[in-house]
Amino acid sequence: HRLRAQDTVVAGLSAHDGRFLRSADAGTTWRDLGSPGLFDFALDPSDPEIVIGTQQSGPVHSSDGGQTFNAIPDAPLLAFLAWTGTTVYSIATDNTVQASTDAGVTWEQMGQLESQPQALGADGDRVVALAGSTIWDSTDGGRTFAPRITGLDAH
Repeated sequence: HRLRAQDTVVAGLSAHDGRFLRSADAGTTWRDLGSPGLFDFALDPSDPEIVIGTQQSGPVHSSDGGQTFNAIPDAPLLAFLAWTGTTVYSIATDNTVQASTDAGVTWEQMGQLESQPQALGADGDRVVALAGSTIWDSTDGGRTFAPRITGLDAH
């Protein structure tokens, strides 16, 4: 499952059936927006009507809260997303860290992880990824990473 919140908007992606659900009242009521084929998604922190998602064919963009999605042309094939401030961070399928400061229209390669990640988070220039049994930490916008916690598979 994926769950994202911004102000009173909460959006979720079901791992069971791929349904994209959205609440405008902090989760009191939900609207089923169908199955857009998303793997991950992120909400614009300044406007939760703007959604970027990742699909098997490439990233997609929605300006209506996820009711419709359109392909983002010429973008790398992305997997995980994290949106902080005006920057969207992503991990591409080749393990490169990508960043966009224009809501996903263009992407810049920042750095690279050693292995395929399972999760991604960001806060300002800090980018954190779980890859294998290690949490990798970047304080320079994903350009370089250092292991923060290792041996997670032993827990």
